[in-house]
Amino acid sequence: MAPTADNSTMNMTIAPAKPAEALPASTAALALIPLGILMNLGIGTIVHLLKLPVFVDAVGTILVTLLIGIRWGAVTGVLSFLIGGMIVNPVMPYFVATQAVIATIAGLFAARGWFRSIPRTILTGGCVGIAAAIVSAPVIIKLFGGITGSGSGFITAFLLASGKKIVESVILTGISCEPVDKTIQCLLAFWLIRTLPLRFRERLEPLGYLAANRPR
Repeated sequence: MAPTADNSTMNMTIAPAKPAEALPASTAALALIPLGILMNLGIGTIVHLLKLPVFVDAVGTILVTLLIGIRWGAVTGVLSFLIGGMIVNPVMPYFVATQAVIATIAGLFAARGWFRSIPRTILTGGCVGIAAAIVSAPVIIKLFGGITGSGSGFITAFLLASGKKIVESVILTGISCEPVDKTIQCLLAFWLIRTLPLRFRERLEPLGYLAANRPR
């Protein structure tokens, strides 16, 4: 008689994979904040040297915010601009408040699922850009006379040369450049998150806004 398979073997099922263990917030912050700073300074420096009318210096700020929360995103942005003031552009530290606002607005939108799809992310970027323009305008006007040396400064200079007042020129420049700039950066963060390994994303979900922004 041919041997029969044991019932326990026949009924054996594959055990479900254990859920990923959440990373401690401090561990995640120590790993991700330096990466975010490098992203901000690396991409931002290239754009600054090319004198483009955008900045692209807050991708790391937005990414860290989405991954582990507003507080750590703001820390990333502020440290980026303090360090950048010493090695890239001396005007950067004057805009640390803008970085904090970018992290705050991006985080508030992310908490409500506004990084779930490309159309939502585009709208979020526009709102972040408007907020950044409002916060930056007084600094640009009061401390720098409307011109900071960035690529967008050429637009401000053109508006001033055409006869517009400094306040109007700076505001128009901000409204025309910042929403485009921040939309580009939000889309980059959106794409970068989706390239992360699933297991890694699961370990970060309790810390930031990944769960609220799962594709549906």
